[in-house]
Amino acid sequence: MLRYLACLSSMADWLGPLRVFESITFRTALGVALAFFIAIFLGRRFIAFMQRRQAVEDVSKPDSAMLHSLHASKRGTPTMGGVVIIAAIAMAMILVGNLTNLLSLLAIAVLVAFGLLGLVDDYCKMRGWGKRGLTAGQKLTGQFLLAAGVALVLYAFVAHGIYGVVGVEGGKAEARFVTKILLPFTKWKEVQPDLGLFYYFLFVLVLVACSNAVNLTDGLDGLAAGSVLMVAVTFGVFAYVVGNVKIADYLQIPYVPHSGELTVFCAVMVGAIMGFLWFNIHPAEIFMGDCGSLALGAAIAYVALIVKHEIVLLLAGGIFVLEALSVMAQVASFRWTGRRLLKCAPFHHHLEFCGWHENKVVVRLWMLGGVLATLALATLKMH
Repeated sequence: MLRYLACLSSMADWLGPLRVFESITFRTALGVALAFFIAIFLGRRFIAFMQRRQAVEDVSKPDSAMLHSLHASKRGTPTMGGVVIIAAIAMAMILVGNLTNLLSLLAIAVLVAFGLLGLVDDYCKMRGWGKRGLTAGQKLTGQFLLAAGVALVLYAFVAHGIYGVVGVEGGKAEARFVTKILLPFTKWKEVQPDLGLFYYFLFVLVLVACSNAVNLTDGLDGLAAGSVLMVAVTFGVFAYVVGNVKIADYLQIPYVPHSGELTVFCAVMVGAIMGFLWFNIHPAEIFMGDCGSLALGAAIAYVALIVKHEIVLLLAGGIFVLEALSVMAQVASFRWTGRRLLKCAPFHHHLEFCGWHENKVVVRLWMLGGVLATLALATLKMH
């Protein structure tokens, strides 16, 4: 909305300063601030509303007496905090985003769609329709259907020329390679495995996998939100550089037309998460719930896929990879050998069982996530 004020600058000289709203850089900075304060404003009211409705998280752990004891103090904490994050992002994007940019609109659609799926899951838990909400099969089916819908829309974008990835050489755009995978630390025109139509299956898989990985990470106060924040900052930088033909040419990476607006989306996500963390850091006043974790996981995966740095997501989101692999390894080990590799899965619970305080676990995993995000940025081959 504010971007359209720039159109007024042509009407009179004294309105010239309004041209600043055309700048992605300015709207990125403004988006962080707006989303942050919107989240703060909505957060306090949403917490009070959920407390009145007794919409609280069931923190009981009948399968583990120790985990139940460790998290007993969390009893009575409201959940569904993802609603605050999604609402803050949507409102801020309306104000500072370019609503004519279809890649940005699809990003918002991904966030809202996966958020609604998580909201249904959270609601089912609170209503007692199943101890753990939707079954794993129901949740996965919903995620795959939503991801497939996004992949179909992206395919339509490619077919109609709305989305296309190109290589640049000396400032000149060359053949598009939407279905090719860029390998880190290689030039765009050297090693490019072309997956063809299978790329869209990979697109679906990455969306679902990242969504679930963030969901598994959401087990301690502020852990998932803080980790997503670092990944969002990382891919905000990626979106900016791949959306600028001159910078992409200089770094010898793919140029993705119109993707620069995803920088604003990532910035707004960062601001909203910071506002949510105001209430979510230990001791949490509200939990994110599946509503937030599924939505944020899908959103960062979407941005990574659009800017053609799918493999880098494994590094930048290394905390989520670690958490997901810890669960998979624990389940596989118990089924095949009858023994557990970890004291408790996901990995953050294992660290708690090792005697680490919750704050120590969260902050140290944040630090590890920051290092991984920095390494991910190094793949841009700055020289």
